[in-house]
Amino acid sequence: MKRSDLLLIVVISGLFVYWIAVIIYPWLTSPFNTMYLLLLDISMMMGYAGSLIVSFLGNAIVLVPFPYVGVPFVLGGLRDAVSSVFLFDPTLVGLLAGIGACLGEMTGYVIGYLGGQLLDEKHTEGFRQFVHCYPRATPIVVWFLAATPLPDDVVVVPLGAARYPWWKVFVPQLIGKSMFLVSIAWAGRFGLDWVGQIFAATESTSIVSRSTEVVAILLVVVAIYLLVSVDWSSMTGSRIVGACPTENLKDLEQQIAQDIAPEDNPTG
Repeated sequence: MKRSDLLLIVVISGLFVYWIAVIIYPWLTSPFNTMYLLLLDISMMMGYAGSLIVSFLGNAIVLVPFPYVGVPFVLGGLRDAVSSVFLFDPTLVGLLAGIGACLGEMTGYVIGYLGGQLLDEKHTEGFRQFVHCYPRATPIVVWFLAATPLPDDVVVVPLGAARYPWWKVFVPQLIGKSMFLVSIAWAGRFGLDWVGQIFAATESTSIVSRSTEVVAILLVVVAIYLLVSVDWSSMTGSRIVGACPTENLKDLEQQIAQDIAPEDNPTG
Protein backbone atom coordinates (compact mmCIF):
# COMPACT_ATOMS: atom_id res chain seq x y z
CA MET A 1 0.00 0.00 0.00
CA LYS A 2 1.33 3.43 -0.95
CA ARG A 3 1.97 6.00 1.75
CA SER A 4 -0.62 8.34 0.23
CA ASP A 5 -3.30 5.59 0.42
CA LEU A 6 -2.42 4.84 4.04
CA LEU A 7 -2.49 8.53 4.94
CA LEU A 8 -5.90 8.95 3.30
CA ILE A 9 -7.33 6.03 5.29
CA VAL A 10 -5.96 7.44 8.55
CA VAL A 11 -7.29 10.96 7.88
CA ILE A 12 -10.75 9.75 6.84
CA SER A 13 -10.91 7.50 9.90
CA GLY A 14 -9.97 10.43 12.12
CA LEU A 15 -12.61 12.66 10.53
CA PHE A 16 -15.24 9.95 10.98
CA VAL A 17 -14.38 9.60 14.67
CA TYR A 18 -14.50 13.40 15.05
CA TRP A 19 -17.89 13.57 13.30
CA ILE A 20 -19.38 10.89 15.56
CA ALA A 21 -17.97 12.64 18.64
CA VAL A 22 -19.45 16.05 17.80
CA ILE A 23 -22.85 14.49 17.05
CA ILE A 24 -22.91 12.68 20.38
CA TYR A 25 -21.43 15.65 22.25
CA PRO A 26 -22.47 18.75 20.24
CA TRP A 27 -21.11 21.07 22.93
CA LEU A 28 -17.54 20.03 22.08
CA THR A 29 -15.54 22.98 20.80
CA SER A 30 -14.44 22.73 17.18
CA PRO A 31 -10.62 22.84 17.01
CA PHE A 32 -10.80 24.18 13.47
CA ASN A 33 -13.13 26.99 14.44
CA THR A 34 -10.98 27.80 17.48
CA MET A 35 -7.86 27.96 15.34
CA TYR A 36 -9.59 30.18 12.80
CA LEU A 37 -10.87 32.61 15.45
CA LEU A 38 -7.41 32.79 17.01
CA LEU A 39 -5.80 33.60 13.69
CA LEU A 40 -8.52 36.13 12.96
CA ASP A 41 -7.94 37.89 16.29
CA ILE A 42 -4.21 38.03 15.61
CA SER A 43 -4.66 39.39 12.11
CA MET A 44 -7.16 42.04 13.27
CA MET A 45 -4.76 43.21 15.96
CA MET A 46 -1.82 43.30 13.56
CA GLY A 47 -3.70 44.58 10.52
CA TYR A 48 -1.78 44.36 7.25
CA ALA A 49 1.14 42.58 8.91
CA GLY A 50 -1.29 39.99 10.27
CA SER A 51 -2.49 39.23 6.75
CA LEU A 52 1.10 38.54 5.67
CA ILE A 53 2.06 36.49 8.73
CA VAL A 54 -1.06 34.34 8.84
CA SER A 55 -0.83 33.64 5.11
CA PHE A 56 2.81 32.63 5.53
CA LEU A 57 1.93 30.22 8.35
CA GLY A 58 -1.04 28.85 6.44
CA ASN A 59 1.16 27.86 3.49
CA ALA A 60 4.28 26.85 5.42
CA ILE A 61 2.46 23.79 6.81
CA VAL A 62 2.87 21.25 4.02
CA LEU A 63 -0.14 19.14 2.92
CA VAL A 64 -2.27 20.20 5.90
CA PRO A 65 -5.47 22.24 5.33
CA PHE A 66 -5.19 25.61 7.07
CA PRO A 67 -7.97 28.26 7.05
CA TYR A 68 -5.75 31.24 6.20
CA VAL A 69 -7.94 32.39 3.28
CA GLY A 70 -10.60 33.64 5.70
CA VAL A 71 -8.22 36.28 7.07
CA PRO A 72 -7.86 38.43 3.90
CA PHE A 73 -11.57 37.88 3.26
CA VAL A 74 -12.52 39.35 6.63
CA LEU A 75 -9.91 42.11 6.59
CA GLY A 76 -11.05 43.16 3.13
CA GLY A 77 -14.59 43.81 4.34
CA LEU A 78 -13.98 44.82 7.96
CA ARG A 79 -15.70 48.07 9.02
CA ASP A 80 -15.23 50.44 11.91
CA ALA A 81 -17.89 49.69 14.53
CA VAL A 82 -18.78 53.38 14.92
CA SER A 83 -18.40 55.02 11.52
CA SER A 84 -18.91 51.88 9.35
CA VAL A 85 -15.89 52.98 7.30
CA PHE A 86 -13.78 50.18 5.81
CA LEU A 87 -10.57 49.76 7.78
CA PHE A 88 -8.28 48.13 5.22
CA ASP A 89 -7.56 48.39 1.51
CA PRO A 90 -8.45 45.00 -0.08
CA THR A 91 -5.77 45.28 -2.76
CA LEU A 92 -3.00 45.89 -0.24
CA VAL A 93 -4.36 43.16 2.04
CA GLY A 94 -4.38 40.70 -0.86
CA LEU A 95 -0.89 41.64 -2.08
CA LEU A 96 0.63 41.25 1.38
CA ALA A 97 -1.23 37.97 1.87
CA GLY A 98 0.06 36.82 -1.53
CA ILE A 99 3.66 37.60 -0.55
CA GLY A 100 3.26 35.74 2.73
CA ALA A 101 1.57 32.78 1.05
CA CYS A 102 4.29 32.58 -1.59
CA LEU A 103 7.09 32.67 0.99
CA GLY A 104 5.29 30.02 3.04
CA GLU A 105 4.78 27.80 0.01
CA MET A 106 8.51 27.88 -0.72
CA THR A 107 9.08 25.84 2.45
CA GLY A 108 7.65 22.91 0.49
CA TYR A 109 10.20 23.55 -2.24
CA VAL A 110 13.00 23.51 0.35
CA ILE A 111 11.67 20.25 1.84
CA GLY A 112 11.69 18.64 -1.59
CA TYR A 113 15.11 20.06 -2.45
CA LEU A 114 16.60 18.69 0.76
CA GLY A 115 15.18 15.25 0.08
CA GLY A 116 11.70 15.32 1.65
CA GLN A 117 9.93 11.98 2.04
CA LEU A 118 6.36 13.22 1.54
CA LEU A 119 6.06 11.75 -1.94
CA ASP A 120 6.88 8.36 -3.42
CA GLU A 121 10.12 8.07 -5.40
CA LYS A 122 8.13 7.03 -8.47
CA HIS A 123 6.05 10.19 -8.21
CA THR A 124 9.15 12.39 -7.89
CA GLU A 125 10.97 10.73 -10.79
CA GLY A 126 7.89 10.95 -12.99
CA PHE A 127 7.53 14.62 -12.19
CA ARG A 128 11.21 15.17 -13.03
CA GLN A 129 10.56 13.67 -16.46
CA PHE A 130 7.52 15.91 -16.90
CA VAL A 131 9.56 19.02 -16.02
CA HIS A 132 12.28 18.14 -18.52
CA CYS A 133 9.80 17.35 -21.27
CA TYR A 134 7.53 20.35 -20.74
CA PRO A 135 9.67 23.17 -19.33
CA ARG A 136 7.33 25.90 -20.61
CA ALA A 137 4.21 24.26 -19.24
CA THR A 138 5.61 23.77 -15.74
CA PRO A 139 5.42 27.46 -14.66
CA ILE A 140 1.86 27.60 -15.98
CA VAL A 141 0.91 24.60 -13.83
CA VAL A 142 2.52 26.27 -10.79
CA TRP A 143 0.71 29.55 -11.50
CA PHE A 144 -2.67 27.82 -12.02
CA LEU A 145 -2.52 25.94 -8.73
CA ALA A 146 -1.38 29.09 -6.90
CA ALA A 147 -4.24 31.11 -8.38
CA THR A 148 -6.89 28.60 -7.24
CA PRO A 149 -7.92 27.06 -3.88
CA LEU A 150 -6.34 23.76 -4.99
CA PRO A 151 -3.42 22.58 -2.83
CA ASP A 152 -0.13 23.18 -4.63
CA ASP A 153 2.28 21.47 -2.21
CA VAL A 154 2.00 18.32 -4.31
CA VAL A 155 3.64 20.19 -7.18
CA VAL A 156 6.01 22.49 -5.28
CA VAL A 157 7.57 19.67 -3.22
CA PRO A 158 8.52 17.47 -6.21
CA LEU A 159 9.75 20.56 -8.06
CA GLY A 160 12.25 21.01 -5.26
CA ALA A 161 13.16 17.32 -5.43
CA ALA A 162 13.67 17.67 -9.19
CA ARG A 163 16.07 20.61 -8.56
CA TYR A 164 13.85 22.89 -10.62
CA PRO A 165 15.16 26.51 -10.44
CA TRP A 166 13.66 28.17 -7.38
CA TRP A 167 12.88 31.44 -9.11
CA LYS A 168 10.78 29.63 -11.72
CA VAL A 169 8.64 28.42 -8.81
CA PHE A 170 8.71 31.65 -6.81
CA VAL A 171 7.61 34.04 -9.58
CA PRO A 172 4.53 32.05 -10.77
CA GLN A 173 3.65 31.40 -7.12
CA LEU A 174 3.87 35.11 -6.27
CA ILE A 175 1.73 36.13 -9.24
CA GLY A 176 -0.85 33.39 -8.70
CA LYS A 177 -1.15 33.78 -4.93
CA SER A 178 -1.42 37.57 -5.21
CA MET A 179 -4.16 37.34 -7.85
CA PHE A 180 -6.07 34.78 -5.81
CA LEU A 181 -5.85 36.59 -2.46
CA VAL A 182 -6.54 40.06 -3.89
CA SER A 183 -9.74 38.61 -5.35
CA ILE A 184 -10.54 37.02 -1.98
CA ALA A 185 -10.02 40.34 -0.17
CA TRP A 186 -12.28 42.15 -2.64
CA ALA A 187 -14.87 39.39 -2.25
CA GLY A 188 -14.77 40.17 1.45
CA ARG A 189 -15.34 43.85 0.70
CA PHE A 190 -18.61 43.06 -1.06
CA GLY A 191 -19.68 39.87 0.72
CA LEU A 192 -18.56 39.94 4.36
CA ASP A 193 -21.78 41.50 5.67
CA TRP A 194 -23.89 38.92 3.83
CA VAL A 195 -21.74 36.00 5.05
CA GLY A 196 -21.88 37.38 8.59
CA GLN A 197 -25.67 37.40 8.50
CA ILE A 198 -25.72 33.75 7.42
CA PHE A 199 -23.36 32.66 10.20
CA ALA A 200 -25.28 34.71 12.74
CA ALA A 201 -28.47 32.83 11.82
CA THR A 202 -26.79 29.40 11.99
CA GLU A 203 -26.28 27.45 15.20
CA SER A 204 -22.57 26.54 15.29
CA THR A 205 -23.19 23.37 17.34
CA SER A 206 -25.95 21.97 15.12
CA ILE A 207 -25.51 18.69 13.28
CA VAL A 208 -25.74 20.51 9.95
CA SER A 209 -22.95 22.93 10.86
CA ARG A 210 -20.66 20.22 12.19
CA SER A 211 -21.36 17.93 9.23
CA THR A 212 -20.63 20.79 6.81
CA GLU A 213 -17.33 21.38 8.58
CA VAL A 214 -16.34 17.71 8.24
CA VAL A 215 -17.41 17.54 4.58
CA ALA A 216 -15.42 20.68 3.74
CA ILE A 217 -12.28 19.22 5.32
CA LEU A 218 -12.89 15.88 3.60
CA LEU A 219 -13.12 17.59 0.18
CA VAL A 220 -9.77 19.30 0.75
CA VAL A 221 -8.17 16.02 1.85
CA VAL A 222 -9.52 14.19 -1.20
CA ALA A 223 -8.27 16.97 -3.48
CA ILE A 224 -4.80 16.65 -1.95
CA TYR A 225 -4.91 12.86 -2.32
CA LEU A 226 -5.91 13.04 -5.99
CA LEU A 227 -3.11 15.47 -6.79
CA VAL A 228 -0.58 13.37 -4.88
CA SER A 229 -1.77 10.28 -6.76
CA VAL A 230 -1.16 11.79 -10.20
CA ASP A 231 1.18 9.44 -12.04
CA TRP A 232 3.40 11.85 -13.92
CA SER A 233 5.26 8.90 -15.42
CA SER A 234 2.13 7.78 -17.26
CA MET A 235 1.79 11.27 -18.69
CA THR A 236 5.28 11.06 -20.16
CA GLY A 237 6.25 7.38 -19.86
CA SER A 238 5.62 5.58 -23.15
CA ARG A 239 5.22 8.86 -25.02
CA ILE A 240 8.30 10.53 -23.60
CA VAL A 241 10.52 10.06 -26.66
CA GLY A 242 7.92 11.36 -29.05
CA ALA A 243 6.63 14.10 -26.78
CA CYS A 244 9.91 15.66 -25.67
CA PRO A 245 11.79 18.02 -27.96
CA THR A 246 15.15 16.51 -28.92
CA GLU A 247 17.19 18.95 -26.86
CA ASN A 248 15.01 18.34 -23.76
CA LEU A 249 15.32 14.57 -24.18
CA LYS A 250 19.11 14.90 -24.35
CA ASP A 251 19.11 17.01 -21.19
CA LEU A 252 16.97 14.39 -19.44
CA GLU A 253 19.32 11.60 -20.50
CA GLN A 254 22.31 13.58 -19.24
CA GLN A 255 20.55 14.24 -15.93
CA ILE A 256 19.73 10.55 -15.48
CA ALA A 257 23.34 9.66 -16.32
CA GLN A 258 24.59 12.11 -13.70
CA ASP A 259 22.21 10.67 -11.12
CA ILE A 260 23.37 7.08 -11.62
CA ALA A 261 27.06 7.86 -12.17
CA PRO A 262 27.99 7.89 -8.45
CA GLU A 263 26.35 4.49 -8.00
CA ASP A 264 28.33 2.98 -10.88
CA ASN A 265 31.59 4.42 -9.62
CA PRO A 266 31.31 4.86 -5.85
CA THR A 267 35.02 5.30 -5.29
CA GLY A 268 35.26 8.13 -7.81
